[in-house]
Amino acid sequence: MNSHGNEVSPSPQRLKKGAIGPIGLAALAIGLLSPALGMYALWPPIQLLAGPIAPLVFGCALLIALPTAISYAALNSEAPSAGCGSTWLWRALSPSAGYLLGLTMTTYLTIGAIAQPLIFGLFAQDLLAFLGYDINGTTTMFAAILVATVPVYWLTRRGADTSVRTAVILMTVESIVVVALALTILYVKGKQPGGIQLGPFNPAHGVGGLTGFWSALILGVLGFAGFDVVSTAAEETNSPRRQIPTATLLAVTGVGVFWILNSWVYTLALPPSVIAEYTTKGMTAVTPMARHYWGPGNVLIILTAFTGITAIYISSIIASSRLIFALARHGLLPHSLAALHPTYRVPSRAMRAIFVLVALTSVVTILALGSGIAGFLWWSNVQCFFLAITFMGVNLSNILYFYRVIRDRFRWGVNFLIPVLGILINLGLLYEAFLKPMLDSDTAGGHSVLIFSVGLMALWVACTLAVKRFMPRRLQGEPPISVR
Repeated sequence: MNSHGNEVSPSPQRLKKGAIGPIGLAALAIGLLSPALGMYALWPPIQLLAGPIAPLVFGCALLIALPTAISYAALNSEAPSAGCGSTWLWRALSPSAGYLLGLTMTTYLTIGAIAQPLIFGLFAQDLLAFLGYDINGTTTMFAAILVATVPVYWLTRRGADTSVRTAVILMTVESIVVVALALTILYVKGKQPGGIQLGPFNPAHGVGGLTGFWSALILGVLGFAGFDVVSTAAEETNSPRRQIPTATLLAVTGVGVFWILNSWVYTLALPPSVIAEYTTKGMTAVTPMARHYWGPGNVLIILTAFTGITAIYISSIIASSRLIFALARHGLLPHSLAALHPTYRVPSRAMRAIFVLVALTSVVTILALGSGIAGFLWWSNVQCFFLAITFMGVNLSNILYFYRVIRDRFRWGVNFLIPVLGILINLGLLYEAFLKPMLDSDTAGGHSVLIFSVGLMALWVACTLAVKRFMPRRLQGEPPISVR
Protein backbone atom coordinates (compact mmCIF):
# COMPACT_ATOMS: atom_id res chain seq x y z
CA MET A 1 0.00 0.00 0.00
CA ASN A 2 1.30 3.44 -0.88
CA SER A 3 1.55 6.47 1.33
CA HIS A 4 -1.96 7.56 0.47
CA GLY A 5 -3.35 4.32 1.87
CA ASN A 6 -5.85 3.79 -0.93
CA GLU A 7 -3.88 2.56 -3.91
CA VAL A 8 -1.76 -0.49 -4.45
CA SER A 9 1.97 -0.22 -5.07
CA PRO A 10 2.47 -0.21 -8.82
CA SER A 11 5.31 -2.55 -9.65
CA PRO A 12 3.92 -6.12 -9.40
CA GLN A 13 0.29 -5.36 -10.14
CA ARG A 14 -1.94 -6.86 -12.79
CA LEU A 15 -5.44 -5.90 -13.84
CA LYS A 16 -8.42 -8.02 -12.78
CA LYS A 17 -8.59 -11.21 -14.84
CA GLY A 18 -12.00 -12.20 -16.23
CA ALA A 19 -13.57 -8.80 -15.66
CA ILE A 20 -14.64 -8.52 -19.32
CA GLY A 21 -16.52 -11.29 -21.14
CA PRO A 22 -17.28 -11.71 -24.87
CA ILE A 23 -20.35 -9.44 -24.80
CA GLY A 24 -18.35 -6.87 -22.88
CA LEU A 25 -15.59 -6.95 -25.49
CA ALA A 26 -18.05 -6.29 -28.29
CA ALA A 27 -19.65 -3.53 -26.21
CA LEU A 28 -16.25 -1.89 -25.65
CA ALA A 29 -15.57 -1.71 -29.38
CA ILE A 30 -19.09 -0.78 -30.45
CA GLY A 31 -19.39 1.59 -27.51
CA LEU A 32 -16.29 3.51 -28.57
CA LEU A 33 -17.37 3.52 -32.23
CA SER A 34 -20.86 4.54 -30.99
CA PRO A 35 -23.53 3.80 -33.61
CA ALA A 36 -25.55 6.86 -32.59
CA LEU A 37 -22.70 9.37 -32.47
CA GLY A 38 -21.52 8.24 -35.89
CA MET A 39 -24.84 9.53 -37.14
CA TYR A 40 -25.35 12.52 -34.87
CA ALA A 41 -21.82 13.96 -34.88
CA LEU A 42 -20.25 12.73 -38.13
CA TRP A 43 -23.05 12.52 -40.68
CA PRO A 44 -23.90 16.29 -40.80
CA PRO A 45 -20.30 17.55 -41.33
CA ILE A 46 -19.65 14.71 -43.80
CA GLN A 47 -22.63 15.90 -45.84
CA LEU A 48 -21.48 19.51 -45.51
CA LEU A 49 -18.02 18.65 -46.88
CA ALA A 50 -18.85 16.06 -49.55
CA GLY A 51 -22.51 16.66 -50.32
CA PRO A 52 -25.40 14.17 -50.00
CA ILE A 53 -23.21 11.06 -50.41
CA ALA A 54 -22.58 10.21 -46.75
CA PRO A 55 -23.26 6.44 -47.17
CA LEU A 56 -20.61 6.35 -49.89
CA VAL A 57 -18.13 8.05 -47.57
CA PHE A 58 -18.93 5.63 -44.73
CA GLY A 59 -18.55 2.71 -47.13
CA CYS A 60 -15.09 3.87 -48.22
CA ALA A 61 -14.13 4.42 -44.60
CA LEU A 62 -15.18 0.83 -43.80
CA LEU A 63 -12.98 -0.48 -46.63
CA ILE A 64 -10.07 1.56 -45.27
CA ALA A 65 -10.58 0.13 -41.77
CA LEU A 66 -11.03 -3.54 -42.75
CA PRO A 67 -7.43 -4.48 -43.62
CA THR A 68 -6.22 -3.10 -40.30
CA ALA A 69 -9.07 -4.84 -38.46
CA ILE A 70 -7.97 -8.11 -40.09
CA SER A 71 -4.38 -7.46 -38.98
CA TYR A 72 -5.57 -6.89 -35.40
CA ALA A 73 -7.63 -10.08 -35.54
CA ALA A 74 -4.75 -12.14 -36.94
CA LEU A 75 -2.27 -10.93 -34.33
CA ASN A 76 -4.70 -11.30 -31.43
CA SER A 77 -5.53 -14.85 -32.50
CA GLU A 78 -1.87 -15.78 -31.91
CA ALA A 79 -0.49 -13.21 -29.50
CA PRO A 80 -3.22 -11.24 -27.70
CA SER A 81 -1.81 -8.33 -25.75
CA ALA A 82 -3.25 -5.21 -24.16
CA GLY A 83 -0.27 -3.40 -25.67
CA CYS A 84 -1.39 -4.28 -29.20
CA GLY A 85 1.03 -2.93 -31.81
CA SER A 86 3.41 -1.71 -29.13
CA THR A 87 3.96 -5.25 -27.86
CA TRP A 88 4.05 -6.86 -31.29
CA LEU A 89 6.46 -4.33 -32.78
CA TRP A 90 8.64 -4.46 -29.62
CA ARG A 91 9.16 -8.18 -30.16
CA ALA A 92 9.23 -8.28 -33.97
CA LEU A 93 11.28 -5.17 -34.81
CA SER A 94 12.81 -3.40 -31.81
CA PRO A 95 11.85 -2.19 -28.31
CA SER A 96 12.31 1.42 -29.43
CA ALA A 97 9.80 1.01 -32.25
CA GLY A 98 7.37 -0.68 -29.88
CA TYR A 99 7.70 2.07 -27.28
CA LEU A 100 7.12 4.78 -29.92
CA LEU A 101 4.03 3.02 -31.24
CA GLY A 102 2.76 2.67 -27.67
CA LEU A 103 3.00 6.44 -27.18
CA THR A 104 1.28 7.03 -30.52
CA MET A 105 -1.60 4.68 -29.75
CA THR A 106 -2.04 6.13 -26.27
CA THR A 107 -2.22 9.60 -27.82
CA TYR A 108 -4.96 8.78 -30.29
CA LEU A 109 -7.08 6.99 -27.67
CA THR A 110 -6.64 9.87 -25.20
CA ILE A 111 -7.70 12.38 -27.86
CA GLY A 112 -10.85 10.30 -28.24
CA ALA A 113 -11.62 11.13 -24.61
CA ILE A 114 -10.80 14.83 -25.07
CA ALA A 115 -13.37 15.21 -27.85
CA GLN A 116 -16.31 13.90 -25.82
CA PRO A 117 -17.05 16.85 -23.47
CA LEU A 118 -16.95 19.12 -26.54
CA ILE A 119 -19.61 17.21 -28.44
CA PHE A 120 -21.52 16.71 -25.17
CA GLY A 121 -21.76 20.50 -24.89
CA LEU A 122 -23.33 20.80 -28.33
CA PHE A 123 -26.19 18.49 -27.40
CA ALA A 124 -26.50 20.23 -24.04
CA GLN A 125 -27.21 23.43 -25.96
CA ASP A 126 -29.90 21.58 -27.94
CA LEU A 127 -31.46 20.30 -24.72
CA LEU A 128 -31.54 23.76 -23.16
CA ALA A 129 -33.10 25.19 -26.31
CA PHE A 130 -35.70 22.41 -26.24
CA LEU A 131 -36.53 23.33 -22.63
CA GLY A 132 -36.82 27.00 -23.57
CA TYR A 133 -33.62 28.32 -22.01
CA ASP A 134 -31.37 30.75 -23.85
CA ILE A 135 -28.00 30.41 -22.12
CA ASN A 136 -24.65 31.61 -23.42
CA GLY A 137 -23.00 28.87 -25.49
CA THR A 138 -19.63 29.19 -23.79
CA THR A 139 -21.21 28.87 -20.36
CA THR A 140 -23.01 25.72 -21.48
CA MET A 141 -19.80 24.25 -22.90
CA PHE A 142 -17.88 24.81 -19.66
CA ALA A 143 -20.68 23.27 -17.60
CA ALA A 144 -20.83 20.32 -20.01
CA ILE A 145 -17.22 19.42 -19.26
CA LEU A 146 -18.12 18.79 -15.62
CA VAL A 147 -21.49 17.15 -16.30
CA ALA A 148 -19.99 14.77 -18.89
CA THR A 149 -16.95 13.85 -16.82
CA VAL A 150 -18.25 13.22 -13.29
CA PRO A 151 -20.41 10.13 -14.05
CA VAL A 152 -17.74 8.64 -16.32
CA TYR A 153 -15.15 9.11 -13.58
CA TRP A 154 -17.39 7.34 -11.07
CA LEU A 155 -18.21 4.44 -13.41
CA THR A 156 -14.68 3.76 -14.67
CA ARG A 157 -13.26 3.92 -11.16
CA ARG A 158 -15.58 1.09 -10.06
CA GLY A 159 -14.01 -1.46 -12.40
CA ALA A 160 -14.10 -2.68 -15.97
CA ASP A 161 -17.12 -4.92 -15.38
CA THR A 162 -19.27 -2.02 -14.15
CA SER A 163 -18.09 0.21 -16.98
CA VAL A 164 -18.79 -2.43 -19.61
CA ARG A 165 -22.28 -3.23 -18.31
CA THR A 166 -23.11 0.46 -18.52
CA ALA A 167 -21.73 0.64 -22.07
CA VAL A 168 -23.92 -2.30 -23.16
CA ILE A 169 -27.09 -0.62 -21.86
CA LEU A 170 -26.25 2.76 -23.38
CA MET A 171 -25.28 1.24 -26.73
CA THR A 172 -28.55 -0.71 -26.99
CA VAL A 173 -30.74 2.28 -26.19
CA GLU A 174 -29.02 4.63 -28.63
CA SER A 175 -29.11 2.10 -31.50
CA ILE A 176 -32.85 1.57 -31.06
CA VAL A 177 -33.52 5.32 -31.31
CA VAL A 178 -31.34 5.74 -34.44
CA VAL A 179 -33.15 2.91 -36.21
CA ALA A 180 -36.57 4.14 -35.08
CA LEU A 181 -35.92 7.56 -36.65
CA ALA A 182 -34.70 5.92 -39.85
CA LEU A 183 -37.83 3.78 -40.06
CA THR A 184 -39.99 6.87 -39.51
CA ILE A 185 -38.23 8.67 -42.35
CA LEU A 186 -38.69 5.67 -44.67
CA TYR A 187 -42.37 5.48 -43.78
CA VAL A 188 -42.94 9.17 -44.57
CA LYS A 189 -40.75 9.22 -47.68
CA GLY A 190 -42.35 6.04 -48.98
CA LYS A 191 -45.59 7.97 -49.46
CA GLN A 192 -43.87 10.60 -51.61
CA PRO A 193 -43.07 10.05 -55.33
CA GLY A 194 -39.33 9.48 -55.61
CA GLY A 195 -38.94 9.88 -51.88
CA ILE A 196 -36.83 6.75 -51.57
CA GLN A 197 -33.96 6.52 -54.06
CA LEU A 198 -30.29 5.52 -54.26
CA GLY A 199 -28.88 8.96 -55.10
CA PRO A 200 -26.76 9.10 -51.91
CA PHE A 201 -24.68 6.21 -53.29
CA ASN A 202 -23.93 8.10 -56.53
CA PRO A 203 -20.54 9.92 -56.45
CA ALA A 204 -21.85 12.35 -59.07
CA HIS A 205 -24.04 13.89 -56.38
CA GLY A 206 -20.99 14.94 -54.37
CA VAL A 207 -19.84 18.55 -53.96
CA GLY A 208 -16.39 19.98 -53.39
CA GLY A 209 -14.62 17.53 -55.69
CA LEU A 210 -11.89 15.24 -54.39
CA THR A 211 -10.86 17.77 -51.75
CA GLY A 212 -14.34 17.74 -50.23
CA PHE A 213 -14.53 13.96 -50.43
CA TRP A 214 -11.14 13.42 -48.75
CA SER A 215 -11.98 15.93 -46.05
CA ALA A 216 -15.22 14.09 -45.35
CA LEU A 217 -13.36 10.78 -45.43
CA ILE A 218 -11.24 11.97 -42.49
CA LEU A 219 -14.41 12.07 -40.41
CA GLY A 220 -15.63 8.74 -41.80
CA VAL A 221 -12.37 7.04 -40.87
CA LEU A 222 -12.45 8.77 -37.51
CA GLY A 223 -15.73 7.00 -36.88
CA PHE A 224 -13.80 3.72 -36.80
CA ALA A 225 -11.17 5.05 -34.44
CA GLY A 226 -11.11 2.88 -31.36
CA PHE A 227 -12.29 -0.49 -32.63
CA ASP A 228 -8.93 -1.78 -31.39
CA VAL A 229 -9.97 -0.92 -27.83
CA VAL A 230 -10.89 -4.59 -27.38
CA SER A 231 -7.20 -5.49 -27.70
CA THR A 232 -6.34 -3.41 -24.65
CA ALA A 233 -8.63 -5.69 -22.59
CA ALA A 234 -6.51 -8.81 -23.20
CA GLU A 235 -5.27 -8.81 -19.59
CA GLU A 236 -8.87 -8.67 -18.29
CA THR A 237 -10.33 -11.36 -20.59
CA ASN A 238 -10.48 -15.12 -20.01
CA SER A 239 -10.15 -16.31 -23.65
CA PRO A 240 -8.50 -13.44 -25.55
CA ARG A 241 -7.23 -15.55 -28.48
CA ARG A 242 -10.77 -16.52 -29.43
CA GLN A 243 -12.89 -13.63 -28.21
CA ILE A 244 -10.85 -10.58 -29.23
CA PRO A 245 -10.54 -11.35 -32.99
CA THR A 246 -14.25 -12.14 -33.22
CA ALA A 247 -15.27 -8.99 -31.35
CA THR A 248 -12.96 -6.85 -33.51
CA LEU A 249 -14.30 -7.99 -36.88
CA LEU A 250 -17.94 -8.03 -35.79
CA ALA A 251 -17.70 -4.51 -34.36
CA VAL A 252 -16.08 -3.00 -37.45
CA THR A 253 -18.31 -4.63 -40.07
CA GLY A 254 -21.50 -4.38 -38.02
CA VAL A 255 -21.14 -0.70 -37.18
CA GLY A 256 -19.95 0.10 -40.71
CA VAL A 257 -23.08 -1.44 -42.26
CA PHE A 258 -25.21 0.31 -39.61
CA TRP A 259 -23.79 3.70 -40.61
CA ILE A 260 -24.08 3.08 -44.33
CA LEU A 261 -27.76 2.12 -44.16
CA ASN A 262 -28.87 4.77 -41.66
CA SER A 263 -26.88 7.59 -43.29
CA TRP A 264 -28.58 6.68 -46.58
CA VAL A 265 -32.00 7.12 -44.96
CA TYR A 266 -31.01 10.28 -43.09
CA THR A 267 -29.66 11.82 -46.30
CA LEU A 268 -33.11 11.40 -47.85
CA ALA A 269 -34.80 13.17 -44.94
CA LEU A 270 -34.16 16.85 -45.68
CA PRO A 271 -32.61 18.91 -48.53
CA PRO A 272 -28.79 19.17 -48.33
CA SER A 273 -29.04 22.96 -48.03
CA VAL A 274 -30.99 22.64 -44.77
CA ILE A 275 -28.44 20.23 -43.30
CA ALA A 276 -25.61 22.54 -44.40
CA GLU A 277 -27.33 25.56 -42.81
CA TYR A 278 -27.60 23.92 -39.39
CA THR A 279 -24.07 22.50 -39.54
CA THR A 280 -22.41 25.79 -40.51
CA LYS A 281 -24.14 27.42 -37.53
CA GLY A 282 -22.41 24.95 -35.24
CA MET A 283 -25.63 23.06 -34.55
CA THR A 284 -26.29 19.32 -34.69
CA ALA A 285 -28.52 18.87 -37.74
CA VAL A 286 -30.01 15.56 -36.57
CA THR A 287 -31.98 17.23 -33.76
CA PRO A 288 -33.99 19.62 -35.97
CA MET A 289 -34.38 16.81 -38.52
CA ALA A 290 -35.92 14.62 -35.82
CA ARG A 291 -38.19 17.52 -34.83
CA HIS A 292 -39.43 17.60 -38.43
CA TYR A 293 -40.50 13.93 -38.18
CA TRP A 294 -41.17 13.40 -34.47
CA GLY A 295 -42.09 16.84 -33.17
CA PRO A 296 -41.27 17.09 -29.43
CA GLY A 297 -40.09 13.48 -29.61
CA ASN A 298 -36.81 14.82 -30.97
CA VAL A 299 -35.71 15.06 -27.33
CA LEU A 300 -34.92 11.34 -27.66
CA ILE A 301 -32.12 12.24 -30.07
CA ILE A 302 -30.64 14.64 -27.56
CA LEU A 303 -30.88 12.13 -24.72
CA THR A 304 -29.37 9.25 -26.71
CA ALA A 305 -26.61 11.55 -27.87
CA PHE A 306 -25.68 11.88 -24.21
CA THR A 307 -25.71 8.08 -23.80
CA GLY A 308 -23.56 7.62 -26.91
CA ILE A 309 -21.04 10.22 -25.80
CA THR A 310 -20.89 8.61 -22.36
CA ALA A 311 -20.23 5.18 -23.89
CA ILE A 312 -17.38 6.55 -26.02
CA TYR A 313 -15.98 8.44 -23.05
CA ILE A 314 -16.01 5.27 -20.92
CA SER A 315 -14.33 3.14 -23.60
CA SER A 316 -11.68 5.80 -24.31
CA ILE A 317 -10.78 6.08 -20.64
CA ILE A 318 -10.60 2.30 -20.20
CA ALA A 319 -8.31 1.86 -23.22
CA SER A 320 -5.97 4.82 -22.75
CA SER A 321 -5.58 4.28 -19.00
CA ARG A 322 -4.59 0.62 -19.51
CA LEU A 323 -1.85 1.60 -21.94
CA ILE A 324 -0.55 4.36 -19.68
CA PHE A 325 -0.63 1.93 -16.72
CA ALA A 326 1.38 -0.66 -18.65
CA LEU A 327 4.04 1.80 -19.84
CA ALA A 328 4.34 3.23 -16.31
CA ARG A 329 4.59 -0.26 -14.80
CA HIS A 330 7.58 -0.87 -17.08
CA GLY A 331 9.23 2.44 -16.14
CA LEU A 332 8.55 4.08 -19.51
CA LEU A 333 6.21 6.62 -17.95
CA PRO A 334 6.22 7.96 -14.35
CA HIS A 335 5.83 5.05 -11.90
CA SER A 336 3.10 6.91 -10.02
CA LEU A 337 0.75 6.27 -12.96
CA ALA A 338 0.98 2.50 -12.39
CA ALA A 339 -0.98 2.42 -9.12
CA LEU A 340 -4.11 0.24 -8.96
CA HIS A 341 -7.22 0.79 -6.87
CA PRO A 342 -7.06 -1.81 -4.05
CA THR A 343 -10.68 -2.95 -4.45
CA TYR A 344 -11.56 -2.58 -8.11
CA ARG A 345 -8.02 -3.12 -9.46
CA VAL A 346 -8.22 -0.39 -12.08
CA PRO A 347 -5.39 2.04 -12.91
CA SER A 348 -6.90 4.83 -10.83
CA ARG A 349 -3.99 7.31 -11.04
CA ALA A 350 -3.69 6.95 -14.81
CA MET A 351 -7.42 7.59 -15.11
CA ARG A 352 -7.24 10.66 -12.89
CA ALA A 353 -4.40 12.05 -15.00
CA ILE A 354 -6.48 11.57 -18.16
CA PHE A 355 -9.54 13.23 -16.64
CA VAL A 356 -7.49 16.26 -15.59
CA LEU A 357 -5.96 16.47 -19.08
CA VAL A 358 -9.39 16.20 -20.70
CA ALA A 359 -10.86 18.97 -18.54
CA LEU A 360 -7.98 21.39 -19.04
CA THR A 361 -7.70 20.71 -22.77
CA SER A 362 -11.45 21.13 -23.29
CA VAL A 363 -11.43 24.52 -21.58
CA VAL A 364 -8.46 25.74 -23.62
CA THR A 365 -10.04 24.46 -26.84
CA ILE A 366 -13.31 26.30 -26.22
CA LEU A 367 -11.50 29.54 -25.38
CA ALA A 368 -9.20 29.27 -28.40
CA LEU A 369 -11.68 28.13 -31.08
CA GLY A 370 -14.91 29.63 -29.76
CA SER A 371 -17.29 26.72 -30.32
CA GLY A 372 -17.72 23.07 -29.51
CA ILE A 373 -18.10 21.95 -33.13
CA ALA A 374 -14.91 23.75 -34.15
CA GLY A 375 -13.05 22.14 -31.25
CA PHE A 376 -14.48 18.70 -32.03
CA LEU A 377 -13.40 18.94 -35.68
CA TRP A 378 -9.94 20.25 -34.72
CA TRP A 379 -9.26 17.33 -32.38
CA SER A 380 -10.78 14.92 -34.91
CA ASN A 381 -8.14 15.93 -37.44
CA VAL A 382 -5.36 15.52 -34.88
CA GLN A 383 -6.71 12.11 -33.89
CA CYS A 384 -6.81 11.02 -37.55
CA PHE A 385 -3.05 11.72 -37.82
CA PHE A 386 -2.15 9.51 -34.86
CA LEU A 387 -4.71 6.88 -35.86
CA ALA A 388 -3.15 6.49 -39.32
CA ILE A 389 0.34 6.09 -37.84
CA THR A 390 -0.92 3.55 -35.28
CA PHE A 391 -2.74 1.55 -37.95
CA MET A 392 0.36 1.49 -40.16
CA GLY A 393 2.38 0.25 -37.19
CA VAL A 394 -0.08 -2.57 -36.51
CA ASN A 395 -0.10 -3.65 -40.16
CA LEU A 396 3.70 -3.66 -40.14
CA SER A 397 3.56 -5.72 -36.95
CA ASN A 398 1.36 -8.27 -38.71
CA ILE A 399 4.04 -8.85 -41.34
CA LEU A 400 7.07 -8.84 -39.06
CA TYR A 401 5.59 -10.75 -36.11
CA PHE A 402 4.43 -13.69 -38.19
CA TYR A 403 7.51 -13.69 -40.42
CA ARG A 404 10.15 -13.27 -37.69
CA VAL A 405 8.60 -14.54 -34.44
CA ILE A 406 6.20 -17.31 -35.50
CA ARG A 407 7.38 -18.06 -39.03
CA ASP A 408 5.64 -21.45 -39.22
CA ARG A 409 2.25 -19.67 -39.07
CA PHE A 410 3.03 -17.04 -41.70
CA ARG A 411 0.47 -16.84 -44.51
CA TRP A 412 1.07 -14.68 -47.56
CA GLY A 413 -2.52 -13.45 -47.80
CA VAL A 414 -3.43 -12.58 -44.22
CA ASN A 415 0.11 -11.77 -43.04
CA PHE A 416 1.50 -9.97 -46.08
CA LEU A 417 -0.94 -8.86 -48.80
CA ILE A 418 -3.64 -7.58 -46.45
CA PRO A 419 -1.28 -5.65 -44.13
CA VAL A 420 0.58 -4.17 -47.14
CA LEU A 421 -2.79 -2.97 -48.42
CA GLY A 422 -3.52 -1.56 -44.97
CA ILE A 423 -0.22 0.32 -44.90
CA LEU A 424 -0.77 1.78 -48.37
CA ILE A 425 -4.35 2.81 -47.53
CA ASN A 426 -3.27 4.58 -44.36
CA LEU A 427 -0.33 6.24 -46.12
CA GLY A 428 -2.74 7.55 -48.72
CA LEU A 429 -5.13 8.65 -46.00
CA LEU A 430 -2.36 10.42 -44.11
CA TYR A 431 -1.35 12.38 -47.20
CA GLU A 432 -4.63 12.97 -49.06
CA ALA A 433 -6.95 13.37 -46.12
CA PHE A 434 -4.59 15.06 -43.64
CA LEU A 435 -1.28 16.49 -44.87
CA LYS A 436 -2.49 17.83 -48.22
CA PRO A 437 -5.65 19.58 -46.94
CA MET A 438 -3.78 20.98 -43.94
CA LEU A 439 -0.93 22.28 -46.13
CA ASP A 440 -3.38 23.76 -48.65
CA SER A 441 -5.53 25.30 -45.94
CA ASP A 442 -5.63 29.09 -45.84
CA THR A 443 -6.93 29.10 -42.26
CA ALA A 444 -5.01 29.29 -39.01
CA GLY A 445 -6.97 26.28 -37.75
CA GLY A 446 -5.71 24.01 -40.52
CA HIS A 447 -2.11 25.06 -39.98
CA SER A 448 -2.39 24.68 -36.21
CA VAL A 449 -3.61 21.08 -36.59
CA LEU A 450 -0.60 20.22 -38.74
CA ILE A 451 1.91 21.98 -36.48
CA PHE A 452 0.49 20.43 -33.31
CA SER A 453 0.29 16.90 -34.72
CA VAL A 454 3.77 16.85 -36.24
CA GLY A 455 5.23 18.62 -33.20
CA LEU A 456 3.71 16.12 -30.75
CA MET A 457 4.92 13.19 -32.86
CA ALA A 458 8.40 14.74 -32.90
CA LEU A 459 8.25 14.98 -29.10
CA TRP A 460 7.44 11.25 -28.83
CA VAL A 461 10.34 10.43 -31.15
CA ALA A 462 12.63 12.57 -28.97
CA CYS A 463 11.36 10.81 -25.82
CA THR A 464 12.05 7.43 -27.39
CA LEU A 465 15.58 8.43 -28.39
CA ALA A 466 16.21 9.87 -24.93
CA VAL A 467 15.13 6.64 -23.22
CA LYS A 468 17.26 4.61 -25.60
CA ARG A 469 20.27 6.83 -24.92
CA PHE A 470 20.00 7.45 -21.17
CA MET A 471 17.86 4.56 -19.85
CA PRO A 472 18.61 1.66 -22.22
CA ARG A 473 17.76 -1.02 -19.64
CA ARG A 474 14.11 -0.01 -19.81
CA LEU A 475 14.07 -1.01 -23.47
CA GLN A 476 15.44 -4.48 -22.80
CA GLY A 477 13.68 -7.76 -22.16
CA GLU A 478 9.98 -8.36 -22.59
CA PRO A 479 7.59 -5.54 -23.65
CA PRO A 480 5.57 -3.58 -21.04
CA ILE A 481 2.47 -5.63 -21.79
CA SER A 482 3.41 -9.22 -22.56
CA VAL A 483 1.55 -11.62 -24.81
CA ARG A 484 -1.15 -13.53 -22.93
